[in-house]
Amino acid sequence: MSALTSSDLLDLFGSKPTEIEEEATRFKEMRDQWNEKVKQRIAERNGFNLQVQELITEVQNKKAIRDEANQKVKDLKMIRAERTEIAREKRAALKATKEKIINSKSEESEKGTKKRSVSKIRVEMTQLEHKFERNMLNMKEKAFMKRMKELSSELKEAKKAKAEGGGLSELKEELWKADQLQDKAHTEVEEAVEAAQQAHDVMSRISDEVDKLREAANQSHSGLVRAKREADKMHSRYIVALKCMHSMSDLVYAMKTKESGGEIEGSDEQRTGVSDIMEQLMSGGTISTDDLMMIQRKG
Repeated sequence: MSALTSSDLLDLFGSKPTEIEEEATRFKEMRDQWNEKVKQRIAERNGFNLQVQELITEVQNKKAIRDEANQKVKDLKMIRAERTEIAREKRAALKATKEKIINSKSEESEKGTKKRSVSKIRVEMTQLEHKFERNMLNMKEKAFMKRMKELSSELKEAKKAKAEGGGLSELKEELWKADQLQDKAHTEVEEAVEAAQQAHDVMSRISDEVDKLREAANQSHSGLVRAKREADKMHSRYIVALKCMHSMSDLVYAMKTKESGGEIEGSDEQRTGVSDIMEQLMSGGTISTDDLMMIQRKG
């Protein structure tokens, strides 16, 4: 079997250098495309994460507003409870006073007596005094003093009854004011509860949006990882194709140098790749593009 020449080697390679160069170009283009997707995914993911951070700040602000509103609700409920208790006490006092007046009138009705007004009692007392002073009264001093004492007691009771009647009106006024304050406190509580609920609803909506953006950011990151993996894969194949091209070129160069009696130069890695290809060829076999690339991957 005759020795393999550089011309024979070129015939054996045939169109493989061109095919591998085309493969290298295709791998490079695919790598660049995946790298572009990597950039897009990074920008997309970072954009989502930026929105997440902004919305988290907004959630914290809304939470502070909600917590403040909830505290206001608690405070107003305490005020309402206090005013409710005051109104209850006023209502109980009014009821007790009414019952006392009713009982007093009932006793008068049973005794067949009716209490006179303060003014009428005073008129009688004044008249008696004037008559007594002018000796126009047909009664002795002792009887006069007794009668004046009776009228004084009656006047005292009449004043007391009048005061109780006035106290009833005062209690009604106080109860009305207490009820007004209670109603106002209740309205304020309802308004505060509504404000707190609105703040909570806004916070919840923003929180839901944060969850959606986080999910989108995670998906973008997953796409980024996949794109990076594919880009690395295409880059590795591109490098292998380049090494194949260089190995074939180095092999032809080495054959020509040997034929011309020159000395072969090159690195150990280059010589290893050339040796692998030569060994395959010298054994009488053929070598495909995939074989060349496999040899380079091993090298």
